[in-house]
Amino acid sequence: MPPTPWYECYFTADYWTFADDEYTAERTAAEVAYLADVLATHAPGRRVVDLGCGVGRHAVGLARKGFDVIGVDVSGYALRRAASAADAAGVTLDLRRVDLLGAQPPGWGLPDVDAAICVQAFGWGTDADQLRLLRAVRRLLPADGLLILDHSNVLAIARHYRDEARADIGGTAFHFQRRYDPATGRSSGRVEVRRPDGTTAVLPDDVRLYHPTEVATLLTRAGFAVARTDADFTAGATLTMDTRYVQFVARPAPTVASALDGHRAPAPPGPLPGDGHAPGPLDLRAAPDEAGPVEPALAAAWAALPAGPAAIQRARRYDLADPYAGQRLAPIVAAYLRWPPGRQLPPERVTAGAGATGLLHALARLGDGGTVLVDVAGHPELPGATGGQVRATSLRDPSDAVAAVTQHRPVLTVVDRPGLLGPMWTGDQLRRVAQACATVGSVLVVDETLGAYLPPDQSAAPLTEELPGTVVIRSMSKGFCAGGLRVGYAVAAPDLADVVRQVAPPLAVSALALDLAAALLTQQDPLAALRDRIAQVKPYVEEQLIAAGLTPLPTDPRLPWLVLPGDDEVRRILAARGVLAKQVPSLAPGGPPGALLRLSVPLSEARLAAFTAAFAAPTAAVAGSAAGGPAPADRR
Repeated sequence: MPPTPWYECYFTADYWTFADDEYTAERTAAEVAYLADVLATHAPGRRVVDLGCGVGRHAVGLARKGFDVIGVDVSGYALRRAASAADAAGVTLDLRRVDLLGAQPPGWGLPDVDAAICVQAFGWGTDADQLRLLRAVRRLLPADGLLILDHSNVLAIARHYRDEARADIGGTAFHFQRRYDPATGRSSGRVEVRRPDGTTAVLPDDVRLYHPTEVATLLTRAGFAVARTDADFTAGATLTMDTRYVQFVARPAPTVASALDGHRAPAPPGPLPGDGHAPGPLDLRAAPDEAGPVEPALAAAWAALPAGPAAIQRARRYDLADPYAGQRLAPIVAAYLRWPPGRQLPPERVTAGAGATGLLHALARLGDGGTVLVDVAGHPELPGATGGQVRATSLRDPSDAVAAVTQHRPVLTVVDRPGLLGPMWTGDQLRRVAQACATVGSVLVVDETLGAYLPPDQSAAPLTEELPGTVVIRSMSKGFCAGGLRVGYAVAAPDLADVVRQVAPPLAVSALALDLAAALLTQQDPLAALRDRIAQVKPYVEEQLIAAGLTPLPTDPRLPWLVLPGDDEVRRILAARGVLAKQVPSLAPGGPPGALLRLSVPLSEARLAAFTAAFAAPTAAVAGSAAGGPAPADRR
């Protein structure tokens, strides 16, 4: 069995003999009044969990004020006293014995709660323990839940700290022997207890004393947004050097939806257009017909791979000598992305990952605890995985991005190139943003997942030669229609090469998948046919939307979708025509869940005909476009 944690040996009847003298009825009443007022004003309901409830001095008081309280503590003695106190007060408490630093929420077995309080019960473990605890509480609370976290301010304690002290309470003598270590922030030692009957006990004492800013940082890293701080259980009181107890009133920070959410919508009723059955709703949330123009490139890549026993041996290959696939991919990537003449791409600067998603999740670790700057219409994977504070603003214009970097001083800045909206930044514009990031020490992550649709020579990856602190992410899914390979790669500036590999897992891509990805990238321009089809069809689709009273937002003309505002009128027009669009949530905290609607451009003949039928365009125009005749833009 694991050893008993020191704090379980500390919170005994002897400890409470001393604590009862300090926690007077008047002090408890004042603290309960503060807690009840904050909970009644800010919590979404009245079910509260008291973390480290002790003998129930707050839990009982809150229950008497009408709150439904669950009390959790590691001390069996304290819980028995809490039960007795509840009986004496005529209230009901749900009391549970749990080691909050040893178990996670599934082990706590708690029902849904609206709020959590933690008063004089913070600091018994390590910093990592406290962070795990706060993250567990974050998962326990609803999106609009509330946390009141109280802690002892080391600034006030240090003014009166003594290595040795004695006290006599009711005939019980206490001898405190301890030492505060500024290097660790811990006060450690022992308490010798001599009871009235002459028996003795020794209590271990080892507590982390925090500066308020340290607690604020832990809360932010755990996923909370601090609403305010109060001093000594007085709402609105300003913290000073002499504030003994600090209360943080915090809510769960807004979460960023996963990119997978857009793919989890229920299937539309009835068969899809073009599948040989009666027509149903036109589902433009995804683009299954992108694969058609890319099919020859995929077939050629497969044909380049050996078959039979040789293929089986490749499936068994385990590239321990090249765990990040840099040696394999670097020369191929350099040739595909048109690396500057006379320059080489060193293998250590290329890191393969499980798609762009895997690489973005890995790089999110670089922002743990700091500010991450993203575009409000950006891809959610990295900001959704970070433990830092997400700042979402419009980064479509480089000048706005430079201003936002200067203002927020982020640890990570993430830009999509091209983004969902607006034009793609030029190399000079990207240099301006990279320089702003370098000035504040921010890593610049350029997500070129969508850049696969563009000609290879337009990638920003070669700019990493001259832009320190920059990493470019690319993927084999978008455009290549090979998402099942789960192959992405990061090209890092020289100063970030080691940093990327410190957070990215090795051997994240199978050797067989890398073989096919390499065969695709070795081709001169495998997506030229797809680009041509997008250029032919997208203007026509945009014309039909405008004719129907819809106003598409600016997008790069080479991307195979159009974006519409997500307002009720737009939804009504689409619904009337049986068209399903993908909802794109805003990354801005509190942003509406469907702020934008994305419609994939129908590229196949069947889906384009279904789109034309939905928007009642002339049949002849559709036939000409679907047959590969003059581009729709030529018939305006």
